[in-house]
Amino acid sequence: AMATGGRIVPRFVELEEKKLGKAGKVKEVSFGTTKDSMIVIEDCANSKAVTILVRGGNRMILEETKRSLHDALCVARNLVTD
Repeated sequence: AMATGGRIVPRFVELEEKKLGKAGKVKEVSFGTTKDSMIVIEDCANSKAVTILVRGGNRMILEETKRSLHDALCVARNLVTD
């Protein structure tokens, strides 16, 4: 909702055109050996939002990767704000 400028609608009956956001392209992408899929929304009005998809062989690898990404993002934030 933040990236597209739309509003979160709790009930389907309340869905109206003015509550929808705007995006240039919306597509479903399949990946991996299990044919997982995700919806990718591109060319949004507020393109400051990003998603980082983390996958790994087991939970320990995922948790370590998430910690490493968090540390790297904190370093980047500190470089930009200093």
